[in-house]
Amino acid sequence: MNNMRNTMSLIILCLACSCSQTNNTLSKTPIDKEATSNIAELYNRLFLLSETGILLGHQDDPAYGHGWFGIDGKSDVKDMTGDYPAVTGLELGHIELGATHNLDSVNFNNMKEYVREASARGGIVTFSWHGDNPATGGSSWDCAQDTVVRSILVGGSNHAHYLLWLDRLADFFLCLKDDCGMPIPVIFRMYHEHTGDWFWWGSAQCTPDEYKQLWIMTQTYLRTAKNVHNLLYAYSSSNAQSEEHYLERYPGDEYVDVLGFDHYLKGQTPEDVAQYKTDFERNLRIVTAYAEKSGKLPIVGETGEESVWDATYFTGILYPILQQYRPAWVLFWRNAWEPDKPNHYYLPYPGHPAEADFKAFVETPLILMNQDVKL
Repeated sequence: MNNMRNTMSLIILCLACSCSQTNNTLSKTPIDKEATSNIAELYNRLFLLSETGILLGHQDDPAYGHGWFGIDGKSDVKDMTGDYPAVTGLELGHIELGATHNLDSVNFNNMKEYVREASARGGIVTFSWHGDNPATGGSSWDCAQDTVVRSILVGGSNHAHYLLWLDRLADFFLCLKDDCGMPIPVIFRMYHEHTGDWFWWGSAQCTPDEYKQLWIMTQTYLRTAKNVHNLLYAYSSSNAQSEEHYLERYPGDEYVDVLGFDHYLKGQTPEDVAQYKTDFERNLRIVTAYAEKSGKLPIVGETGEESVWDATYFTGILYPILQQYRPAWVLFWRNAWEPDKPNHYYLPYPGHPAEADFKAFVETPLILMNQDVKL
């Protein structure tokens, strides 16, 4: 009887999964022409949600937070607001090495479960990838060379080695399945902050053409060689000075679904705050304007201020700019768990001086949490 009950429950669940993917009103088409049906549905859902408000995102929210690690169901955001963020950011660094844990010590099998849980409650998952330097074995930040990208392109000395890394990346994406066995749609924000010079794929480490080739090679390999079709691809620069600067390394509309940028408030002087406002507003204007022209989805890939030292940051600094330009989501960087990083957090936590301001930010009609986007 128990086996029959379990079988019937699974059938009902799978019928529900199937029904949730039936939509005859889809108008936005992902760049992957073989994308799974739920990728197209997610893409259109994101556009529809963007007409309602801005999704709040937080990096590594279910995995750890300020002063804790690996507690099931816990979340710094949920502990303050009573709800999970609508967007969960996760990190793939070290998946390329065949490691069991990422560079922040999160187990990749646990990460798959975080994806399933977030997706089941209607949330959106976006991945960053701080992959190691394939030429030196150093980290993403080992960027003293200007030949790494060239060496992993077709014909380069590290090309075959890099394809092995992409195989491991593909295997992970292909393992993201819901309880019905359907691929879970996620966003891949690869080779980000490329207009800066602090990663081995950055502006001082490769030419614009080499960067474009890297992007196209990676995407083509995942789609055609590995049959990964559950991804939306996000292009996310660092601080751009103009649309021309933003698009200098852009691989083309046919290779990008989502347009974003990463920019942080660094420093604590009034001049630092003023500069952040100017830069953030300029980048958001560039991204939303080009997204409108190209039919893409605009986002803020990463932002925040380390240790949230300004107790009015969310409502006083960020909200007025977001309200004006309205990206689809804004993702705040991680709240580190490591004992040697006590000040490395970008959202407050219960009892923090900025908690009240963050809660006021979340309670504005513009900001959408998980319950606001629940399927």
